[in-house]
Amino acid sequence: MAEPTDIQHSQPTAAEDAGRIDSAHWGRLVAILVALVLYSEIAPMQLGMVSIIVPKFAASFPGAGAGVTWAVTIVGIAGGATMALLGKLGDLIGKKRLTLLCGLLFLIGALLCVFTSSWPLFLVGRALGGASWALTAVEYGLVRDLLPRKWIPVAIGVIGTGFGIGAVLTPIICGALTDHYSWRSVFWFLIIYVAVTTPLVMIFVPESPFRVKQRLDILGAILFGSSIGLILLYVSEGSSWGWVRATSLVYLIVGVVLLAAFIAWELRVPEPMIELSLLRSRAVAIPMAVAFLITLTISTLNIIIAYMFQTPKAPQLEAQVVAGAAAQAHVPPSLVEKFVTFRGDISYANGFSVLQMALHITVWTALFGMIFGIVGGWLCRRFGARLLLITSGVFLVIACALWIKWHSTWQEQVFIGVLYGIAFGFYYAANPNLLMDAVPAERQGISAGMLAVFGAIGTSVGTAVFTAVAAAHPFQLIANQGGKTIVSNIPSVYTDTAYSLSYIAVGVIPSVLAVLLAIALRTGRTPSRGGASEAALLTAEGGAAAV
Repeated sequence: MAEPTDIQHSQPTAAEDAGRIDSAHWGRLVAILVALVLYSEIAPMQLGMVSIIVPKFAASFPGAGAGVTWAVTIVGIAGGATMALLGKLGDLIGKKRLTLLCGLLFLIGALLCVFTSSWPLFLVGRALGGASWALTAVEYGLVRDLLPRKWIPVAIGVIGTGFGIGAVLTPIICGALTDHYSWRSVFWFLIIYVAVTTPLVMIFVPESPFRVKQRLDILGAILFGSSIGLILLYVSEGSSWGWVRATSLVYLIVGVVLLAAFIAWELRVPEPMIELSLLRSRAVAIPMAVAFLITLTISTLNIIIAYMFQTPKAPQLEAQVVAGAAAQAHVPPSLVEKFVTFRGDISYANGFSVLQMALHITVWTALFGMIFGIVGGWLCRRFGARLLLITSGVFLVIACALWIKWHSTWQEQVFIGVLYGIAFGFYYAANPNLLMDAVPAERQGISAGMLAVFGAIGTSVGTAVFTAVAAAHPFQLIANQGGKTIVSNIPSVYTDTAYSLSYIAVGVIPSVLAVLLAIALRTGRTPSRGGASEAALLTAEGGAAAV
């Protein structure tokens, strides 16, 4: 019996399966999946690499100043603003074509970053790189249209968690390149990677014949993209600009006004970019909300762990601060030591380099996620995605709760990280499968794009919450000068309390909410169908009965 859903799959069975490849051609199917996974690694790889080399930009672009962090920020804003549009274009013009277009835009952006000496042009290149964020969403549609139904739930888990290239090899490759060459060599590597993997997609991945015959809602796309971009800009930069400053609030206010205008327009236009009734359905709304909450937690945890383990150990950090103060005062460090003390517990600090962190922590959490992404897809096919989504949230709650107290050593991080890996893999297998079974084939691209938009908003909100919590608990230098006590915050170094509270604020609380939402789901209680409509299931059952 088909599970209840608020969405009707209206596309005829024959159209759904027109381009589907027979399961007997398993070699071809594996080649398609490998090509798609390798191509989707562009997004995590470029984001991870550029995040590492941000400090290197200051020397090449002295006019950027503290704004060098925009090299990362603008990718999230541009990606969040365009993901829904790119997903919709995949439905309209072809998903393989759109996949290659995303790669091309990234390639143009990377080349611009390599050759320009202008900071504004560099940011334009980074914004073009934001197109890579839509790759996974578009590839879900290709998987749905091309692979046998029984392959799809597992393939979704594989694409969602990838081969770990972005998570495992990024810091290793990035460290080696920047140690021997300039930061531009990192972009050259990304350019070569895209140039090598693009022919794989062109050769092995066929185009889906499935098309939606509809005109593109250009005004709706502009209104939605602009509103999301402005809201993400406010959330991303509010902590540094000031949340309640008029110059900051104007971005939020204009963004909300444009979002309201988008909703009003979509309700009246004959062929909207996205039917709002789709988002009102519980079968769609809950996966969207869960995407916001779980992505908030997962993306912020990666930032938290990086900050913690790359913070120098207390003796080394204190010696560095004293040496810097002594150099400014032109006195020996031994003299400065007599007049300064430090306030705050940083017993968590390990002083790892990027490479050490990759080898001690990142490689293991990425491996756990990869394994359980595949297992999760298989479990979706056997038991349904709802139970897996609940399990994902529960394991994430447990992992974050344990990390509140035990986070001082890499062994603790990795041991508890097994639970995190299960949660990571299960989530990226379950939530896309839930959404795929909830929407008709002609809405796959836009719905997957919206799922990614909700995740992007979650990432920005999580980062903002962590920034606020951490800023309230800084590691401080206490200096006595002429009988006066001067307190100074050590930049980017926070107390152990800051991280314990962060694990609660961006870990436990969002994950608990995600579990409650997943429990409320009516769909996903039967084995994942790989996006098959009820008509397709009845046809398959009839064929099996006839045999």
